[in-house]
Formats: sequence, C-alpha cells, structure tokens
Amino acid sequence: MNTVPLNLQRASVRDTGLEFDTEGGLPQALRDGCFLLAAPTGFDPGPGIRLCREFYRAPEEGPEESHPYRGFQELDGIYFDRENFQTEHVLIDGPGRLRHFPHEVIAMADQMGDLTLLVLRCTMAELGIDAAVWDKATCGAVNGRGTHWFAANHYRSERAQLGCAPHKDTGFVTVLYIEDPGLEASVDDAWVSINPVPGYFVVNFGGAFELLTAALSRPVRAILHRVRQCIPTPGVADRFSFAAFANPPATGDLYQVRPDGTAAAVRSSADFLREFNRETWSDRHTEFGIAQSTGSSRGEAS
Repeated sequence: MNTVPLNLQRASVRDTGLEFDTEGGLPQALRDGCFLLAAPTGFDPGPGIRLCREFYRAPEEGPEESHPYRGFQELDGIYFDRENFQTEHVLIDGPGRLRHFPHEVIAMADQMGDLTLLVLRCTMAELGIDAAVWDKATCGAVNGRGTHWFAANHYRSERAQLGCAPHKDTGFVTVLYIEDPGLEASVDDAWVSINPVPGYFVVNFGGAFELLTAALSRPVRAILHRVRQCIPTPGVADRFSFAAFANPPATGDLYQVRPDGTAAAVRSSADFLREFNRETWSDRHTEFGIAQSTGSSRGEAS
C-alpha cells in the first residue's frame, strides 16, 4: 500500500451546480474517478451513524426508542452478510426506506440522494452530453427514476478478513459518508488511502457511468476501491460507512452515448449486475441489487 494518501479535488454545492476549489477540478475528478464534496449546511449525519451502529442488532437488545434502527438482520433481500469479508450491510431502495426506516433516516438519505443527481447532471453537462438524451442515457435515473439505493455498512473487526472487496460501484454516482480511515483506491496498481475529511463526502463514479461515456473523448473513470482489514481497538467502536447511489433500473438496458451525441443500448442491466456480483463477492447473493429492487426511485410506492 502507498503510504501517501490520495489528494482529491474538493467541491461545494453552489446554487444548482458544483464549484471546485481549483480550476479544472471537475475534469481532474473525472480522471481520478472520485472527489470530495462538502456536506450542505445543516446536514446532520447522526441518523445514518445511529443506523450503522444498530441495524445488525436485535430489537430486544436495546431500549424501545432504538427499535426502529434494529432488527434488519431479519429482512431478506435488505440485510446482507458478506461471509468472505468484514462488512455486513443494509441495501434498500426508496419504497423500502418508507417501509422500514425512521423518518429522520429517510430525510437524510433523500438529502444525499439529491446530491447524487446534482453530480450526475453536472458531470454530463461538463462532458457536453446533450440534455435531450440524459433521460434515455440514464434510463430515467437523472430525473429521479431508476433505482436510488441507500446502504449502511458495519465492519466486523473481530473477523480476520478484508474489510470490503475490491470493486467498482455499479451505478452512476455514489455519495459516501465516512469518519474512519480504511478506504483505499487502486492507483497505478497500488492501493492508496482515501482519508476522511470532516465535513466532506467522498463521491465515486460507477461502472454504469463509465460504460455510458466510454465512447466519448473524455470518459468517466469508475474508481476501483476497497476497505482494508479493520483491526479491533479496545474502547473504539467498529468502522462504519453509509452511502446513497444513483443507479439505472435493475432490469432493462444500459446505454452508451456515441460521439455523434446519440444514445444506444449496449447491454442488459441485470447481466451487468450479476457479473459484478460473481466477480466481486463470490458468495450466495448473486441477485444482489436485482431481485429486491422494485425499480422505483426516491420513495414513491410502486
């Protein structure tokens, strides 16, 4: 592992767009595959942190006020035990959040989801993709359709395993909240740390976005990343993270924008996801991100 952490571009939300701290920040972020985004004023990560600390516990382990944050291990297709890694997590779409999350977690997840769409729109504009094809090229994700996942992750430090598998995210844009070291990106065949910066999210570009832009002169890079093994420390809580994702629907096709500006279907979304699951996790969850998806978006009942 490279001991020098990755120096990422930094951006903030300004009106309806992104403002980078340095000139050429967004083009550099496209080459890096990720960047740092300042959390909006008033953003409260507390509900997400609490969910990460409690979702894997049984309801009877805590007081009644903790019950809405617990018991997710019983929810098939929402809770996942990654048997070959330290991570266990909840992966849940918009309608699922309405059914299972406390209202304050729903509100926080929606704030993060709004940021994924802002990044998606700003990036397509930067690449010169005609706004008239955005909806088709993203299978509606840019307009709030597609599948807008939220994930809460707990890293079981007692397991002598890698924290999380090396992988590229499958969708268009990920907005990730972390507080502890452990996240690493692959740079020139070496693992380089991405250190948490207080007040900032880590934004990743995903495989669907990489595919969408592959034929353009400036394609998006989907960053290969992992979480290294988390070592238990007496008196220190386990590592956690949570993230919002803007993804295409789990069924249907993925699109690519051609140099002439048109968008064409290039492969099945479900096949893309199954291939990812087999190569990344090597476990029983081959339908991860497919079978449990309703295809609905931000929480509207489907």
